[in-house]
Amino acid sequence: MPGVSRRNIYLAGFMGTGKSTVGRELARLMGRKFVDTDAELEQRFGMTVGEMFKAQGEQAFRENERALALQLSESSNRVIATGGGTLLDAQVRRALRETGLVICLFTQQEQLVARLERTDKRPLLKGENIVRKVDELLQKRREVYDTISIRVDTTHLTPQEAARKIFDLLKIRQRILDQLQSQYIVIS
Repeated sequence: MPGVSRRNIYLAGFMGTGKSTVGRELARLMGRKFVDTDAELEQRFGMTVGEMFKAQGEQAFRENERALALQLSESSNRVIATGGGTLLDAQVRRALRETGLVICLFTQQEQLVARLERTDKRPLLKGENIVRKVDELLQKRREVYDTISIRVDTTHLTPQEAARKIFDLLKIRQRILDQLQSQYIVIS
């Protein structure tokens, strides 16, 4: 996408909000490489996220997730779908904000639960009452998610529609930034 900064675009938010599918489509629209942190961890460790949770525990998974996020923050020109808990780490939040634009995807809770009930690939939900567990996790993470100023509601959007909305927003944002750089701004 001509004229747009090469800084990374980080998609954050709760599991099931569409970070991976929207991210893949956004990367295609922008002509960028797409990285899904969960898929990258699975490739590096040769096991699924669920298997990592089971074999090593959540703490070890979070440490590996943190190291990967910090490593990816040193790259550029990528669309990166983060894991739902990645931004809970303050150092990771800071690194991603400094090296790119963080966008939070969210979905109305009823639709979110419906999406999550259709899969068994979410280790934090295994063997749990999904409605209760989603509510509990959202309460813990809401404060972090609410600090992200660009938010996209994916409740009633296809991944393509959500990606297009983000793409259009990024073009407008870049146009404004370009105009600001080409004019004098006087502060007294």
